[in-house]
Order: sequence, then structure tokens, then C-alpha cells
Amino acid sequence: MIELGIPPLILQQALQLVALHFRYTVLHTNTIAAKLYNLRCKFRCSNSNPQHTIENRIAKAHSTLMISSTYPGTPSMPHSVTLAKPKNKGKSYTTFLKPIVSAEWLRQIRLKYPHAPLPPSGNVSSRLHAHFPLHHLSLCNNLYKLPPYLTMCGHRNPMSLLRLWSQSHQSIPTHMLTIADNQRDAYDSRVCLYCPSGVTGSEIHLILECPATSHVALDLIKLLTSFLYVTCQPDWSTLTTHQQTSLILGDPPSTLPKKFHHVWLQSTLPAILDYVFRLETFLYNMT
Repeated sequence: MIELGIPPLILQQALQLVALHFRYTVLHTNTIAAKLYNLRCKFRCSNSNPQHTIENRIAKAHSTLMISSTYPGTPSMPHSVTLAKPKNKGKSYTTFLKPIVSAEWLRQIRLKYPHAPLPPSGNVSSRLHAHFPLHHLSLCNNLYKLPPYLTMCGHRNPMSLLRLWSQSHQSIPTHMLTIADNQRDAYDSRVCLYCPSGVTGSEIHLILECPATSHVALDLIKLLTSFLYVTCQPDWSTLTTHQQTSLILGDPPSTLPKKFHHVWLQSTLPAILDYVFRLETFLYNMT
């Protein structure tokens, strides 16, 4: 859901309810529905209305998004909404709400994983936990937007890279939901299927360490090494395996200023998509 910019249902419903409050109190105040809604809001705290009534749900939505300062009165008008044409004000207000929803979404993720978006400490215990050391910087962006690797490059179909980012590639052991003794295997018990070392078959192992598959990334590593040198970034050999894998999967360097991210991605994504295609073909041929 993060990769495709789809927020949790509770946050999406909160956005729609807050937008409905805006329509009832700003755009369409003369409709019967708006007059009934405003009347019920006046007595919301003094009666025993069920929690599922529209006024209570809208109040809860404002609380969820932490924008209840003016509720139940008229919401404050953002500058972008003020400048919009009358027929576009509702759409403009919904657009204004999306970064607020994105920030609340990120806050909830951080509550579940207190070290996110910084790399978590300790041993990786789940696929979601493993996502943060590799792609924690992507969580700093607007979660409503598709990531650049899905939109910037038409060189190849990016679905294979999406499978790696969303940890749903069935050729990688840690992505598989295997069953043992009627229980799901623990994350660290999903060992590499392609080498006899018995280590966890994670993305990092398959891309950089596995003797059966690591050679596929050599050409891409040479290219990334040269780009790091040209852009005055830390040398490839000084990066951790998490940072190296993150670069191979399409993240810009954490030390690269954000204004140069677009150029970096334009230069590296074609080679990255080629590499993912070769890796996927190699894994399929081995199974």
C-alpha cells in the first residue's frame, strides 16, 4: 500500500469525512443536508447520539487527522483553496488534506516501528521490519505519490522492481509465506535456497553475498560506483550492505541533495531495471 500510495482505509475515510464537513459548512450551506448537519452538530455533545452518526464520525475524523482546532465551525481556508475558482474549491481542499493524511500515516508507521524512518536496530524479525533499513528514506516523501521508479522510466516494466520493494517476490526466501508444523516459518529461518551456507535468504544476501547470484549485480555496481564518484558521494566500498542494496534497488544516496535526485534516478533507473530483469530471469532458471 505504501508503494502504490494507497493509505489505510481509516485514513482515507477520515479525509472524505473532513472534506464532507468542508462542503457542508463552506460550499453548500443552503442544502437541506447541510442545514440538518449543522443543527445536529450544535447538540452533538448534549445528547446520546450513537457513535456511527455522521456528526460523530466527522468529529472523529478531525481528531484522527489532528485538525480539530476550528471544528465544528467553518474550517480555516488554506491559501490554495482561497485562490481556487468556486467550482474547484472542494477539489482544492481535498488536495490540501492529502499531505496531512500522509503525515498521519507516517506517524502511525513510526509508532509501530519507533526507529523508522531511521534503520531499526537489532535483528530483523519480519518482512516489514526489513523494509526500513533498505528504504527508510522513501518514507520521508509524500506517501500519496507513486515512487519514482514506477513513473520515471519506461525502459522496462517496473513490476519486477515493485515486487522487490514490496517484498513479494516468490523467488526470495524471506518474501515467501512458508508453512512448517502448521505455523509460519520465522523470518530468520527462511534460508537461502541457492547456496549451502544456511544464511537467511534476504535481498541483501541474494544481491550482494550469495555465490550463486551476486555476480549478476557486478555491472550495475561498477556503474553506481562511477556515479558516486562523479557526484562526490562516499565511495561504494565505504557503504554498508544495507546502503549498497538500497542503491541497487533504486534509492538515491542518502547524502545526495534532494534537488539532484531526479537526475540521479534518470541516469540509474534504466540500468537498475535491466539488472532486476536479469536477476529475476536467473532466479527463475534456478528453480
